[in-house]
Amino acid sequence: MKQELLALLPQWGPWLIGVSAFLSCLMLPFPTSFLLLTAGALSGTGHLYLPELVVAAFVGATLGDLAAFLLARRIGPWLDSPGSRSAAVLAKAHDFIARRGAMAVFLSRWLLTPLGPATNYVSGMAGLPLPRFLAASAAGEFLWAALHLTLGHLFGRQFRDAEGAAVKALAVGAVLALLVWLGRHAWRRFGSGRDSDPV
Repeated sequence: MKQELLALLPQWGPWLIGVSAFLSCLMLPFPTSFLLLTAGALSGTGHLYLPELVVAAFVGATLGDLAAFLLARRIGPWLDSPGSRSAAVLAKAHDFIARRGAMAVFLSRWLLTPLGPATNYVSGMAGLPLPRFLAASAAGEFLWAALHLTLGHLFGRQFRDAEGAAVKALAVGAVLALLVWLGRHAWRRFGSGRDSDPV
């Protein structure tokens, strides 16, 4: 799927980023971080416009968070059924919300992103007030979008005037996405080895 999405990115960048961010916030498996880093690299080479990408990612993710939150308020008991595929992630997110409240929502947008989508559902099921959830979510999603896109942009600028800049930008996005994934994997392994607070 990544190859098809990458082929669409230069032409449909902001729309693709917004839709991907929205769907990933509903716990659907979209490679949104990978797309953001790659889109950022393409903005660095001049193929996409960075502010449009930031707005698209921010709006898509915030609307996705809100949709998941409101959905959980309606069908929360079914989402939280024991033995479901998402039960373990939801349990971690529930513990995180219980300890941190709205701060957990903020941190799960950009620092502990694997917990982000589950935190949306748990916040709705736990009765976190909507204004507090939305404020924490919007602030965190803006930081998440800006960090990913700016990182890609800065690396992509190195190839702005190079031959085949778009292809090189795609390669930069792929490498950055791999580094981010390795960092998150190492964080989870390190965190799981300790019985302490994940923050």
